[in-house]
Amino acid sequence: MAHPSSLYRAGLTAFALLMAANTASAGETPREQWHRAAAQQYSALAGAAETLEQSTADYCDTPSTDGRATLEDDWLDAYQRWQAVRYVQFGPVEQQSRGWQLQFWPDGKNLVGRKVKTQLNADTPPTLEDVEQAGVALQGFPALEYLLYDDAMDATALESPNACGLLSAVSTNLVHVTRALEDDWQSFGERFIGTDSYTHTLLQSAIQSVELLEEKRLASPLGLRGKPASIYRAEAWRSGKSVALMRASLEGLQKGLMPGLTALLESRGHPALADKLEKQLKEVAARADTLPDGLAPAIKGEGSGSEPEKKAAFADFQGFYVQLSQLRRLLARDVAAATGLRRGFNSSDGD
Repeated sequence: MAHPSSLYRAGLTAFALLMAANTASAGETPREQWHRAAAQQYSALAGAAETLEQSTADYCDTPSTDGRATLEDDWLDAYQRWQAVRYVQFGPVEQQSRGWQLQFWPDGKNLVGRKVKTQLNADTPPTLEDVEQAGVALQGFPALEYLLYDDAMDATALESPNACGLLSAVSTNLVHVTRALEDDWQSFGERFIGTDSYTHTLLQSAIQSVELLEEKRLASPLGLRGKPASIYRAEAWRSGKSVALMRASLEGLQKGLMPGLTALLESRGHPALADKLEKQLKEVAARADTLPDGLAPAIKGEGSGSEPEKKAAFADFQGFYVQLSQLRRLLARDVAAATGLRRGFNSSDGD
């Protein structure tokens, strides 16, 4: 049975989304469009976090195969909702390191694994207070991913008191963080909409999110940036959902960034550039849809399949990378020039 407070908040979320959709106006400024879109995306994230919290409670009350499948589905849905609004890297998400609280990554020292193991071996089941005090490596989607997918969990039943205690505490903490993000973004609205510099702040943030996707989330684990390929540099490598998260980011840009950016470019006499950008983003998203959820099939030594199959898979990911690079150049050069955005040096510049 759903928790009453969850149902109440879910109802509010649905109402807020309905009202937002109904009040959308063709007369909105680009910043008003961006603010409304991000508000909807934060609301969807908070709602998904509450659904995940409820799935966790249901599973821990009555463990079952179906319950676990629901829990995994709701974990991925909430994680993807976060990816969809990850292009907003300023404002409330910077407060109290909320971005890190949602997703501690990259994790080159396996802090997530070490923190989770410590809690699983504790004398008593972890509490919400334990998670709040443990630091960002234990507070977000990667910690839940470890519990759901890491090979080390073969020796620990997910329904055990410590594992379920940690699942519940991390899920509840995610609800607190995402609801605070949703509320604070609404409060941030007047300042965001009324301050001219936030146009460039939003564009800069979106460009950086595409650069992160291209360089760190895709090229680095595939070995396209100097170092040998390694699945351990990918996001969500334990669950094999790296590409599923990338798709969510691209969809988030389509729904959250593009309406306002198209309006801005058209208002400044660049409708052809707006069309070109939208077409490129659609093509990249369509390419991502043809790829498997994880990167392992394209990395030598990882995943199943014959060598010819792995070469073909790697070629598919190279094509995705090329298209993503073209999208990044359109944003970082053409859109930046058309909007007067002055950018500092970035490792992706100069190619």
